[in-house]
Amino acid sequence: MPQSHVAQDARRDGRVAARLQIELIVDDSTANEVGSTINISANGVYFQSQRYLEPLTVLGLRLLLPGEEDNDPPEALDVRGVVVRTEPEEASENIDQYEVACYFLETTAEFRERLGRYVRSHL
Repeated sequence: MPQSHVAQDARRDGRVAARLQIELIVDDSTANEVGSTINISANGVYFQSQRYLEPLTVLGLRLLLPGEEDNDPPEALDVRGVVVRTEPEEASENIDQYEVACYFLETTAEFRERLGRYVRSHL
């Protein structure tokens, strides 16, 4: 099997480039942060953050998906996630943006269906 097929088959779900608004809810003592996604799949999201997020941090996420039809309003999807990777790997005062990979936790059937439709429509 060619190498390109092996790497492609290793991922369970498709991942699409997407600039969606995302709100991060880290904890009650920290102000929420609004940022944007880099890419998304049915299992997780890769986004930009102004703050360093330690791997294994559990946070709340609110994704703003565009309406499915042209006249539909945007739809907010709430989910919890766990940080699996942050780049750069250490916090620094010299860094303005971090790139964070987050895996979705405890997703509902409704969340998976709606996000899955979005991802499939952009593959």
